[in-house]
Amino acid sequence: MKPFLNSVRVATAVASSVLTAAAVVTSSGPVHAASSHQPQARPAAAVSAVPCGFFRYSVRESQFAAYNHFGETTVLVHVDVRGGGSTNDYHLCVGPNRTQLPGAGPNYLNAYYIGGAGCRLGDRSPHSPH
Repeated sequence: MKPFLNSVRVATAVASSVLTAAAVVTSSGPVHAASSHQPQARPAAAVSAVPCGFFRYSVRESQFAAYNHFGETTVLVHVDVRGGGSTNDYHLCVGPNRTQLPGAGPNYLNAYYIGGAGCRLGDRSPHSPH
């Protein structure tokens, strides 16, 4: 009778393992690190890829241009617009962080710092020699 009991124990252990595995696979709840002895995969920390100064970027098929200022005050930037020479260019007061330039990104050639700390945010003036 002893071999029969061993067979029942083995069958019970196998069935229990299968049910446990099925419960883990179909469970929609979180898996806690304490319940698993395998290493946990963790996503890498996001790194900001926004540069300082002028940059272009795309969202789907659309292209945009912006200026990113890392300082703590407002500053003037010269915005270099494609076509028309310097008559289309202008000066724009930007604040800390990213300032979206209006219109499509390909319309802009460049934007660069020209001074004017403490200007009024959003003020725009025609190009003047600097």
